[in-house]
Amino acid sequence: MIVDQPTILASLLVFVAAIIRGLTGFGFAAVAVVGLVLLMPLERAVPLILCLEIASSLLLLPSAWREADRSLLRTLLLAALLGVPCGIAVLSGTNPHWLTLCVYLLVGALALLGLSRIALPLGRGPLSLSLVGGVSGALIATFSIGGPLLVACLSQLQLNPTALRATLILFFCVVDLAALAGLSLSGAVTQATASQSLLLLPPLALGLWLGQQLFRQISAPIAARATQWLLLTLATLGLLGWWHS
Repeated sequence: MIVDQPTILASLLVFVAAIIRGLTGFGFAAVAVVGLVLLMPLERAVPLILCLEIASSLLLLPSAWREADRSLLRTLLLAALLGVPCGIAVLSGTNPHWLTLCVYLLVGALALLGLSRIALPLGRGPLSLSLVGGVSGALIATFSIGGPLLVACLSQLQLNPTALRATLILFFCVVDLAALAGLSLSGAVTQATASQSLLLLPPLALGLWLGQQLFRQISAPIAARATQWLLLTLATLGLLGWWHS
């Protein structure tokens, strides 16, 4: 079978994004969507990334289930599941050209937020966490991106790196499933989405394995900052490409 250049590029993007997901617990969707929208329309990229996100969560689930902060997770999930329908409505009702611009601006802004280490003006009570969860759920359904915002907010809670990573993994597993189900009902998930997902599973699995090995050797703050710099670089390149398109 001859593998075309877009498939090779998509596999490389998924491999790099999976390393980051295995290492930090977040960043897969942000890295993947910024790269994949250069190869396909956003409305095709989002369901594909959600499928791969769910697969990666299932591979990481056994350890995450034992280590997550269950109380925090419940609060975030209840709000996120309310935000998902709003995100689906935006994705299906907005011009893809401008949505692509929003992807680059969102990723760049969230990366700068993470690098600046500015504390967001949010409390630590259920209302603040619900707001973060709801916005993250809407962003995941619209752009498949919710990790950088969630990490920026949860970092203020001073969770230990293992609990933070596990909580993120379980959060994304549930919210991604809800978003994918909603997109399926709207007709956005096709047989081609499933075929492409299966094709990209090997680089996904390999990248996750490598990221988990690196998790034991690289400190969480260094890994998070490296991820933010990568996201900022990709967003900048995407904006330059969008401007000249």
